[in-house]
Amino acid sequence: MGGGISAAQTALALAQQQPGTVTLLTRHALRQHDLDSDPGWIGPKYQAGFQQITDYVQRRMTIQQARHRGSVPPDVAEQVQQAAQVERLRLVQAEVVQADQQDSGQIRLILADGAGTLTSAGVLLATGFAPQRPGGAWLDAAITELGLPVAPCGYPIVNSALCWTDGLYVLGPLAELEIGPVARNITGARQAAERISQAGYTGSYRAIKGRKV
Repeated sequence: MGGGISAAQTALALAQQQPGTVTLLTRHALRQHDLDSDPGWIGPKYQAGFQQITDYVQRRMTIQQARHRGSVPPDVAEQVQQAAQVERLRLVQAEVVQADQQDSGQIRLILADGAGTLTSAGVLLATGFAPQRPGGAWLDAAITELGLPVAPCGYPIVNSALCWTDGLYVLGPLAELEIGPVARNITGARQAAERISQAGYTGSYRAIKGRKV
């Protein structure tokens, strides 16, 4: 279940192993994008402007608007359509309003707008990232105990070297208010590694002036 690349590739792999037994259930038609955000975010085209935004609420809004959530590359979309055409997998566009387990152990999904039901031996969820900051309770406790600065969205406020406090650096989702919408992918990981390595691991955190929390 899901409309992004993880759902599509998982469905294709399972359908290859067990043709005709797999259903890919999506809430929307497959949205096609080569990347999870505009290629301009890889370099200075958009990142330069992003770095000029001093309001972290505005930065969060910019990140949300830039992301192509629940999308697949055109070649993957074509593979899904071809697999559906030859009935190697079933492609269903609908929204689930309720799920229950039958006496047989099978899972029944009740679909919205009178679209009927789907019954399956199992359901795999590939429905994307939760919008909340990762880390859960232990990171909440660390933020409180160490007095780590966070934006209204709960994500870290770090300096340009991705230093959160002396000796503590972040990357991935935790770095996205500094890296931008590519922070979660391989491009963002590379940029984060470059920033941290160029900082020389000095462990020094300098407060960021002029930015609105």
